[in-house]
Parts: sequence; C-alpha cells; structure tokens
Amino acid sequence: MSNLASYILFALALVLAGWTFMVWRGFTQNWLPPELAAGKVAQVERNLFINAPFPVVGRPDQVYRLPDGLHVPLENKNRDAHRVYETDIAQLSLQAWLLRLNGLETAPFGFVAINNRKTRERRAMRVELRDDAYCEQLVARYIDLTERRAKARKSRGRKCDTCGHRSECFSLNP
Repeated sequence: MSNLASYILFALALVLAGWTFMVWRGFTQNWLPPELAAGKVAQVERNLFINAPFPVVGRPDQVYRLPDGLHVPLENKNRDAHRVYETDIAQLSLQAWLLRLNGLETAPFGFVAINNRKTRERRAMRVELRDDAYCEQLVARYIDLTERRAKARKSRGRKCDTCGHRSECFSLNP
C-alpha cells in the first residue's frame, strides 16, 4: 500500500475515533437536569427582537420547552469552576424577558450549563430569574451609559477585561 493511502486511512481512523469519543461522552455525561430532560429544545442561538419599551436584541444559547408549555433559557459557559455569577442571572433574566415579550411563557428559573475546563465535567446550575422591572432597569441603565447620561462604575476582577465599556471605566478617577 502506498504512503498516501496509509495516511488517508490513518486520518480516517483518527476522525472515527474522535467522533466515537464525542458521541460516547455525550451519552455518558448525564448533566441535563430532570426539568430540562422532560422538555424539548425549542430554540438554539435564535435572535429575539423587541422594539418597545426599548429596542433590544438577544440570543439565548438554548431555550427548552417544558411539558407544561413554559420556556426555560439555558446559557453555556466554560469556566474553571462550577460557579454562577450575578451577570449570569442578569443575562438569563433578560433572555426570559425577551421570550415573554415575544409571546412565549417562561418558567421562573433558568440554567447555566458550565463546562469545567479543569475536570471536563459539565453541570447545569439552576438559577431563579429576576422580574420584568429588573430587566427594564438593566436596559435603561445600559442606554443611559451608552448615551452618556450616566457614568459606569469601575468593576473589579477579570470581568472588566472583556467589557465593551472598559475604556470608559479606566478614564474614571480611581
């Protein structure tokens, strides 16, 4: 057999081994909580739009439809620990708010599915979502910041490194 044929067979074997591992891992990691396992995936990375009370667009990673008809947003995160942050709750709350404003009833909870980079374990963490007034306040604050009617508060930690308003915060006096 020629070298080229050997390389092709080897490459195909690697692809097959990789595919088999990914399928096996998907079946063996039982990370899906009972609430979501009973439902169906209704949306995957689909944009949600509203124009009132503010023009907003959002894109949940996944939305599950439960047997009772309620929708639950799920966000995927890659982290070094299975930890939920307040920003995760805000993000999921805003996604549920957008779902409701698009005519879909939502559950009072959402999930953050965390892929632990150290252990490779995937775990879904349930969070209680905030109400519509909270979401409207977040959007109003964001609009005030972007239209310079308010000043950002300097954050602490690594979150600041990925914020789109980082330059504004660093121009504030310490």
